[in-house]
Amino acid sequence: VLCGAIKSGNLTEPTVDCIETTKYQEMLKESGWSILEPDDNEVGADISSQFDVGNDETSVGMMGQQPSTDIFWKEIVDIHSPAREDETQRIEAANGWITTETEIPISQLQRMDLFDDDVVDILKRCFSDRFNLDSNAHGSKKFHAEPGRLLHISRICGELAVSRALGDRDFKAASNMPPDRNVDESEDLASVSWDGPFFLDYAENHTRKFLGDVVSSIPETQTFQIHANVFFDEFLLLACDGLWDVMDADDAVRVTRNLIFDKGWSAKEAAARLAELAIHLGSSDNITVILINFRRE
Repeated sequence: VLCGAIKSGNLTEPTVDCIETTKYQEMLKESGWSILEPDDNEVGADISSQFDVGNDETSVGMMGQQPSTDIFWKEIVDIHSPAREDETQRIEAANGWITTETEIPISQLQRMDLFDDDVVDILKRCFSDRFNLDSNAHGSKKFHAEPGRLLHISRICGELAVSRALGDRDFKAASNMPPDRNVDESEDLASVSWDGPFFLDYAENHTRKFLGDVVSSIPETQTFQIHANVFFDEFLLLACDGLWDVMDADDAVRVTRNLIFDKGWSAKEAAARLAELAIHLGSSDNITVILINFRRE
C-alpha cells in the first residue's frame, strides 16, 4: 500500500499553470487511488496530523487552521492468487488445476485481543452499519477482512493458496528432473515435462505430468516516482497475507499514520506494532511487515 497527501485549494504543477484540487482528486481516483475517510472520532477535525515537511512546491504543510490535507492510498500490488485470471491461465497451461474452498474463520474471533484499542476501533468500523454508528462515513466500502466473513480460497492442485513463490519445490520443474538430467541455470524449462508429486489428488484423466513451473518464481515489478508533481508520498507499506487477511488497507494506513506522524514512532517500531496488531486481530499465519517512511525529517 502506498500512502500520500495533497493540500486542498489551488495547486500548481510544473506542466500545468493551475489545477483545482477536486479535479486532481478525481484524476487520482481514476488511477486507482482511494481517499482515506475520516474516522468517527475525527469528524470536524483534519484527519492528518500537523506537520511541516519543507517549503518546496512538492511539499505539503499543515499548521493550525491552514488548508486541510487529503490523504490518499493505493494498493499497488496484485495478489498472487491462483484465482487471478492470468495466473489461472499460466497454471492450467502447465497442466495444473485450481480448486476452490469456502470457510468461515471462526477461530479468528477466538484469538482476538479485545483489550487492544486498535482492535476495537477496527471492529467498530467493520460493524458500524450493524450498530447504527455513522455508517455513511465509510460509503460503500466492503470490509474484506471482516471477522466472520466467508472466505473463498483458491489453491493450486488443491495445495497452495499462492501462485508465485521462491520455495515449493514440489511444483518446480528444475527440482523434479530425473537424476541423470543436468539442468543449466540459463535453460528455459517452460516446455519441459516432468512427473508430478505422488501426493496430489489427480483426476482420473490427468497425465500426472506438468510442463515447466506450476508455481512461478518470477517476481512482478512496478515502478513509481516518489513526490511526483503536487502529490506528496508519505510511506510505503509492504506486508504478507498474515496482515492483510485480518486488516483492510485503509485501516492499516490509518493506524500507520497515527503511529509515525502523531506519536512520532520510527518506521521499525510502527512495522512491529502492525505485526502485533495482526496477531491481536486473530491472524494465525506468518506475518511480515516492511514500512518505508518517505517524509523528510
